[in-house]
Order: sequence, then C-alpha cells, then structure tokens
Amino acid sequence: MHVLDWCLVVLIPALVIFDGVRHGKGAQNSLEDYFLAGRRVRWWAMGMSVMATQASAITMISIAGHGYEHGLRWLHIYLALPFAMVLLCATVVPWFLRARVFTAYEYLERRFDGTARTLASILFLVSRGLAVGTSLYAPSVVLSVVVGLPQWIGILLMGGLSSAYTVWGGNAAVIFTDVKQMAVMIVGILVSLFIAVQSLPADVGFGDAMALAGAFRKLEAIHIAPNAEQVFADKYNLLSALLGGFFLFLGYFGADQSQVQRYLAGSSVNQSRISLMVSAFAKVPMQFLILLLGTMIYVHYTFAPAPVFFREDALAQRLSDAAAAPDPALAQEYSRLKDRHALASQERRDAAVAFLKARDSEEESSEAARRLRESGARVAEVKGQGIELYRRTTGDRKDDGDFIFPFFFVNELPVGLLGLVIAAIFVAAMSSLDAQLNSLATSSVMDLYVRAFRQPVPPARVLRMSRFATVFWGAFATASAFFVGNLGPIIEVVNKIGSMFYGSLFGVFLLGWLCPRARGSLGWISLLCGFLCVMYVHFVVNAKEVIIDGRKCVRVEFLWYNLIGCLGVLLIGFALAYAKDGLRLWRARSPSRREP
Repeated sequence: MHVLDWCLVVLIPALVIFDGVRHGKGAQNSLEDYFLAGRRVRWWAMGMSVMATQASAITMISIAGHGYEHGLRWLHIYLALPFAMVLLCATVVPWFLRARVFTAYEYLERRFDGTARTLASILFLVSRGLAVGTSLYAPSVVLSVVVGLPQWIGILLMGGLSSAYTVWGGNAAVIFTDVKQMAVMIVGILVSLFIAVQSLPADVGFGDAMALAGAFRKLEAIHIAPNAEQVFADKYNLLSALLGGFFLFLGYFGADQSQVQRYLAGSSVNQSRISLMVSAFAKVPMQFLILLLGTMIYVHYTFAPAPVFFREDALAQRLSDAAAAPDPALAQEYSRLKDRHALASQERRDAAVAFLKARDSEEESSEAARRLRESGARVAEVKGQGIELYRRTTGDRKDDGDFIFPFFFVNELPVGLLGLVIAAIFVAAMSSLDAQLNSLATSSVMDLYVRAFRQPVPPARVLRMSRFATVFWGAFATASAFFVGNLGPIIEVVNKIGSMFYGSLFGVFLLGWLCPRARGSLGWISLLCGFLCVMYVHFVVNAKEVIIDGRKCVRVEFLWYNLIGCLGVLLIGFALAYAKDGLRLWRARSPSRREP
C-alpha cells in the first residue's frame, strides 16, 4: 500500500476512537452515565449507533461476497425489518423506558421472578458471546489480504483497541464513536460501488452492467419456494424471510441487550422510537447497496482476469512450498483447474459481449442470456472444484466468499481510496464490537453479579466490575475469532447463532405482555422449553437431510428457528398458565375431605 493509504488507515480509526473517548469522559460519575450515557442521547446518535451495532465489518465483507455469489437474494431477510421496528416502537420501547431498567432482562424479574431474569441473561450472554468473535474475524481477513499480516495479529490489534476505549468511556463512548464509524462506513460503501462501476470496460456502462447482472439472475431478490418442502429447507424464500426474518428482528432489537441498551439511553420515548425508525428505513437501502456492490464486482470479473477462487495465492504457496512436501498429483490437478478456469472465463466473457450486442432483438437476447448463464455456471463449477482442492490440501475450511471484496479493493482501488475503504472496514468492526462488549458487561454485572448480593452493591464497585467484565469479554471475543472463520460464511454464522436464541428470548417478553395469568416460575419454564424446542429442531430434526435440486438440505433452515422459539414459549406458557388456573379452581370447588 501507498504511504497515503497507511496514513488514512491509522488516522481515521484513531480520530474516531479519540472522539469517542472524549464523549465518554463523563461516564465516570454514575451507573446511568456509564451504562446508559445518562439517558440523554438524541435520536440521530442512537439511530446511527443502532445501525452501526448491526452493520459491522461483516456487513461490508461477507454480504458483498454474498452478493457476488448469489446476487440480491439476501435482501429477502430485511424486508421484514420495518414491520418489526414499527411493532417494537409501539410496544417494547415505551415499556422499557418507562420501567427505567438497565437491562431488558431486569423487566422479566419484575414481571415473573429472578430466575426468569437470570436465565434470559445467561441465554443472551451465550448467544452474544458465541457471535462476538465474528466482528474481529472480518478485519483480520482484510489485513491478511492487503499486507499478508497473519490473521492472529489483526485479531489481537482490533480486539485490544475496541476493548480499551469501551472500558474507559462506557455506553457514551460506544454511541458517539458509532456515529462517526457509521458515517465512514457509508462513505466506504459508496466509494467501492463507484469504483466497481468505473472499473468496467469503457464500452460497458452501468445500464449494461445491470442488464448482465439480470441475465446472470443476480438481481432476483424475490424467490418463492415452489413447494412446501422447500419453504422450510430453503434459506432465502419469501415466506421464510418475511416470517422468520420478522421474528429475528423482533428478537434482536427487542430482546438482545446489545440493541436494547442503545435506545435505553434515549432522552425520551419519542427519541428512542425515532432512532429505531431511522434504522428501519435506512438499513434496507444500505443492504441493497452492499449486495449490489457484490453483484457489480461479479460483472467486473466477467471482463477482468480473476483467480480460480479468491484464496488461490494461499493454495499456490502451499503447493510450491518444498518444506510441505506436497503431492505432485495435487499440483497437476491445480494446473488443470487453472487451464479450465481460463477457458471457461473466456467463454463467459465472449458470451457477455454477445449478450450486449443482441439486446436489441428479443429472440436473440433470450438465447444469448441462456448461453451467458451456462458459461457462468461452468465458471462457478470450476471455482467450486478449486475451493474443494484448497480445503483438501490445506485443511482450511474458511469460506471463499469472505475474501472476494478484500481481493477486489486491494487490486482495483486507487491510492487514497484504498486506505479509506480499509479504514471504513476497521471502524465498522469496532462499531459492532464495542456495543457488544458494553452490553455483555452490563448484563453480566447487573443481571448476575449485583443480584448475587442480598445487600446493595456500592456503585463504585459496580463500575469497577463492569470494566473487568468488559476486559473479560474482549479477551473472549479475541479468542473466539480464531475459530469462527471455519464455520461457513460469516454473515450466515452470526445470524444462525442469533436465531437459536432470539425467538425464545422475545417469546418470554410476549408471554408477559399477552398472558396476565402467567406468573412466577412459568416465565423461566416457558423460556427454557421454547429454547429446547429450537435445540431439538437443530440437533435432531436437522440431523436428517433431504435432497433438493441435487443438493443436501436440512429440513428446517435457521430463519425458522426464531418463529419456532417464540411460538414454543407462547404455547407452553399459555397452556401452563391456564392449566395452573384450572387446577386452582378445581381445588377451590372440591369439597374438603374430613377425617373420621
């Protein structure tokens, strides 16, 4: 990289962190200042923080890679976001803010009992603890691609920086840092999209690129499953996105402390409501732009030379390393793959040119589009074989899609813009990680540590323990980041983990609001049963595989976990509540037995 790029990579995150620490100076005074920024944050800051907490570096890297491989179909999930936000603004936001709670789960103790609060907090800590490492994995990919820096160094660097300013400034530092981080991230997305379009051949304009993307079927955002089996086994059909996605967002924004803590800092109910609505209607266009960026990168590499797969350098280095003593047959197989990929890529390029020339004739255009898709499928087939060879040779299971966007901007972005985009990725990673660390520490201390004492705990000790907890969770995130890359596409990993917990967590809040008869221990019993329903589906039902379109598919995909968990809690809770009332009524009406 150029010196200018390095300056931007260092200065932009440094300035963002400095500004966050400056705003967090007042967080030393009280628990409300440290955990909730004094409950005086305005809507625009909360709205940007809500978006930044969700839109991490994963969003830029993994979703752009998803757009390259699958087009716009990930947009399905976000169609339900505005509907979920409207419902939360009408219900959850006023209930939480008027209750003056520090955590969402404090509300459960008031409604049910302390066990319900403890169990909900533990489930949150487990779910967020498992997912938090993904925020560090994404920027480590960038460092490894850009400068060849080992991923473990990038993980330690980002984990240490994010933990440091979160420990110092609390929620105020998190929120006001997120505002700047979100602005930098949006600029990075727009710059990358502009460069992706500008890097196309001179005779291929944006309209031509969109036509090619449509011919490749990369612009199909709406997909309806053709039969009942595929409704549950397909990740991205419209019904699973609208229903499963709706309950995913209800659980994430309504029961996940990392999001709830953002709008608990609002100066009023209306300020918090507006912040969620800003996120609701800005998030969908942002996701569209990132997916479109990935699609434009695909069109770019239809004309420009591309590797067999985007971690090809690692495979080539392994095969050329004499110390590794590679099998000569693997090197020959790799050489044949490169030849086949070059031939298939040339066929795709010729088919793209032919398609653009045939656009004036509907009949010729249809036939040209068919040939174009066939050539694209051949390139994808060779790429899949290359990825399989890489995994067989190295044992590395990391998803190739997470390396597409880094490969593109390293090779295509000019001096200055490259540093800006890398800085945007770094600050996006910090914006997600700091909020998660802050919320994990808050729930750990307020829901578990403070409740373990019968006597009130001095605020100074609570603040001290909160900082220790932040350091602990920062270390945990750093350690877990070394393993998440082998679990599949990162954007799917983080949503799959969340879907195992969100439905059940939100379900117990719904139970408390919809069923006045449910009291006491019924809260935690229903929550546990709903969570066990999801675990049964994941580990038992999905252990059996079905074949759809020639590929193995699980019977119930992860988006449905949210609906299953929520319905499980509600059905079991209502049934137990009415059974308990019925038993009490039966006992009250039964004549007492008299002893002789």
